[in-house]
Amino acid sequence: MPHAHLLERHPLLAHLAPEQLEHVAAAGEVERFEPGEEIVAEGSFGDALYLVLTGRVEVSKAGHPLAALDPGEFFGEMSMLEPAPRSATVTAVDPSHLFRLPCNAVQGLLTTDPGAAMALLIHIVKTMSERLRRANETLASVGELADWLAGSLV
Repeated sequence: MPHAHLLERHPLLAHLAPEQLEHVAAAGEVERFEPGEEIVAEGSFGDALYLVLTGRVEVSKAGHPLAALDPGEFFGEMSMLEPAPRSATVTAVDPSHLFRLPCNAVQGLLTTDPGAAMALLIHIVKTMSERLRRANETLASVGELADWLAGSLV
């Protein structure tokens, strides 16, 4: 399995047993992207989860950078729950290897290796929860700033 050492070190997969890792690896594929190359486009159909194995990628919306993702991070997790248009564009910043795991492959894993699929999905849900918590904290801070500004203008 090419790039197996990269897959087994990724936090999303590191907790899997060797046999489970093999099942997940067989369900997806490693893709290489060059700097400036678009990985996914905002508005395009999202049908896969991407794990950043090497390099660095940038997430942007309407041309505005939102985040940079390093090895060990992932994106496209919402497509695991509901294939829908991508909410952002992701572009390679450095030469990068990403593991692409189609959502239908994860659904297949639920049948062939439910333990691996559940471990993967639980980790994805935990990460989504952390991201939502951070977004809520940011929104609360913006609300407090808006209240303060409104009070100072009166």
